[in-house]
Amino acid sequence: MLECLAAVHAKDIVHSDIKPLNFVVVKGRLKLIDFGIANAIQTEETVNVHRENQVGTPNFMSPESLMDWHQYAFTSAHNGRFNVPPPLHAGHAKKLTKLGKPSDVWSLGCILYQMVYGDPPFAHIPNQMARCQAIINWNHAIEFPEKVGNVRVPLGLIRTMKRCLNREQKDRPTCEELLSDSDPFLYPMEFDPEIFGAGEGKALPVTEELLGRIIQSVVQRCRERLPTDGEAMSAWPSAYWASVKKNVGVREA
Repeated sequence: MLECLAAVHAKDIVHSDIKPLNFVVVKGRLKLIDFGIANAIQTEETVNVHRENQVGTPNFMSPESLMDWHQYAFTSAHNGRFNVPPPLHAGHAKKLTKLGKPSDVWSLGCILYQMVYGDPPFAHIPNQMARCQAIINWNHAIEFPEKVGNVRVPLGLIRTMKRCLNREQKDRPTCEELLSDSDPFLYPMEFDPEIFGAGEGKALPVTEELLGRIIQSVVQRCRERLPTDGEAMSAWPSAYWASVKKNVGVREA
């Protein structure tokens, strides 16, 4: 999907209606279809285009696609603290929406979210008007559960979804960035066996969740009894080191 959208953006075209139904498999290859509301960008200096009406599917629509451009710019400038439309300037009586490549990236993020959690990020809101209001509300936090059932969602994947679903369109990644070798989801960091391992002097990868559990355990044990100097310097570190190795699946050679 990223490669399809990157090819479109490379031609300076904003699709404006990225959703699952517009991706089809043709002779074993994924294709992006339905360019009925796509827009060619006419200048090299901007990636934005103007529209006088709303387009797209609500579940996959970006905040800027649901707001008058002046309202979006006003809200964005105040970091979402003023989620109300400012007075329209003279000559802008009609609603003006400004869409660009970042809007397509938001929609792609919604698809990725659905692939991970089963539904788009705002699908749990039954009323369509309330759903649209949630999308444009900077204070409405999108939930990114760390697990789906008993399966852990990779942290790199969660970070990628958060980047794509940033209400600040200027802070969303481009397709090129998402496809680059440095992307933490498509190209997760491989643990170098020379650095990570069970041997002396090695390091171990620790997730934020595991670190939190360790800290909680240390605090609880200290409440029960403060360790002696020997325990604090040797016994406890050794025990927690063994626990970390077990949790990250490192076996002794």
